[in-house]
Amino acid sequence: MAARSGEFDLIARYFAPIAGRDPAALSLKDDAAVFSPPSGCEVVVTTDALVADVHFRSIDEPELIAQKVLRVNLSDLAAMGAKAGGVVLTTGYNRDLPEEWIARFAKSFGEDCAHFDVPLLGGDTVGTPGPTFFSLTAFGYVPAGRALRRDAARPGDVLAVTGTLGDAALGLSVLMGKLPDLDEKSAQFLRDRYWVPQPRMAESQSCMAAGGRFAAMDLSDGLAGDSRKICSASNVGMIIHQDAIPLSDAAKAVLEEHPDCWAQILGGGDDYELLITGSSRDISSLGDTVAVIGSVTDQAGQVILQTPNGKMAELAPDGFDHFK
Repeated sequence: MAARSGEFDLIARYFAPIAGRDPAALSLKDDAAVFSPPSGCEVVVTTDALVADVHFRSIDEPELIAQKVLRVNLSDLAAMGAKAGGVVLTTGYNRDLPEEWIARFAKSFGEDCAHFDVPLLGGDTVGTPGPTFFSLTAFGYVPAGRALRRDAARPGDVLAVTGTLGDAALGLSVLMGKLPDLDEKSAQFLRDRYWVPQPRMAESQSCMAAGGRFAAMDLSDGLAGDSRKICSASNVGMIIHQDAIPLSDAAKAVLEEHPDCWAQILGGGDDYELLITGSSRDISSLGDTVAVIGSVTDQAGQVILQTPNGKMAELAPDGFDHFK
């Protein structure tokens, strides 16, 4: 195997061209970036670490991994109502990883930064004898005092989500060979949903433009678990209507043969859709960008699933207790 370039050569060759889009990065020639937020805005900061075979599969294509590294952080910015301002990327490459893999990762990462109009402002590059890992910090801007928060939910609010739920968890099952009877079109759709999240930046800005009172977060760990995070922050409960949960055609195809997969749809992660609460009027102002799936109650910490036959069941953090 050909020798891999050193740290500074890797940065200069693959990442400095990406950073050249924004003068704040100083072409990655200094120790840090220098930038100022737009007038009247606050800075929103988020960071996520992704480790091979924990948060992504090491056998996956580097292009797909690069997109996931960026997009999971952009999803956090969307959950706060922020517009992306820049990212800082730390990479730890396993020492046996070929440079060609790094080149493909960097190319895809740069293309995705351009797609979302978010500049690379800096970072760090290291080699490791352990698994490959990435840590990305994203900066966003939001008008002062208007960030979307988890503690803004109130009893009587309605509960809504963007997109469709459960696709990523089902996609991982497809990749693990657990749904061999699924048609290829559905299987590919679900695999893509697992590999490449779609951060809901436009829907987030619709909330900001509406000017209402919204609580929001992104669904990275599944509806069953993440709904409790808003409940905890706002001291409220929720009722979720199972038959109102938006599903893709691919997920419906899975459920036709495997109705037990509802547990994955409710408890699985990696969808990166937005979970939003607000008054009926405020949620209605978002139009068809969201689907209403339930309501907020005054039963603090209690998340109830109402099944299609009208039965009520306590929704466990990783799924549900019973289905009758």
